[in-house]
Amino acid sequence: MKHIERSGTLFRVTDPSWSDPLDTSYSKVHGGRWNPPGAFGVLYLCGSVLVAAANARKTYENEIATLYDLLPEVRPDLQYVEIKVTSFVDVFTDAGIRAIHLPSSYPRNTTWKRCQNIARQLYEKRERGIVYRSAATLSVIGEELAIFDRSLSLVKRGKRIRFSEWYPVEVSR
Repeated sequence: MKHIERSGTLFRVTDPSWSDPLDTSYSKVHGGRWNPPGAFGVLYLCGSVLVAAANARKTYENEIATLYDLLPEVRPDLQYVEIKVTSFVDVFTDAGIRAIHLPSSYPRNTTWKRCQNIARQLYEKRERGIVYRSAATLSVIGEELAIFDRSLSLVKRGKRIRFSEWYPVEVSR
């Protein structure tokens, strides 16, 4: 497997009602792309505001409502997060994807179950997390970071801003 170093500002799309947007307990119970339900928690972060916007839209994909159908006060906030310089498992570069035995089309044609199985093995090997290609930005390669719950000391909470202040106007609606 390959590793890739990351640090600096990343972003978390968060429900305005969440008191602690860095809490991983919900992901531990329900699971996500990189954690099976009930196994361990993961903090999912976006590498850019455009990736965050794509993830906010993806939440409402195939739903009756879109982001703009929601009342303004319940549209997602954006939590800034600072990450200490750290080496993470690389599922972002072509070489990293090959090394972890995922198809070159990743994230297309790759089930959550397969990603969850890989993540379980990485968690057992005491890895800190995974830098990976975003499934929300398939027309361009966007980056996300999944930090395993035992590595949250790498994270520092930054400012949190309302939807109207962060969501890019050029991708609205």
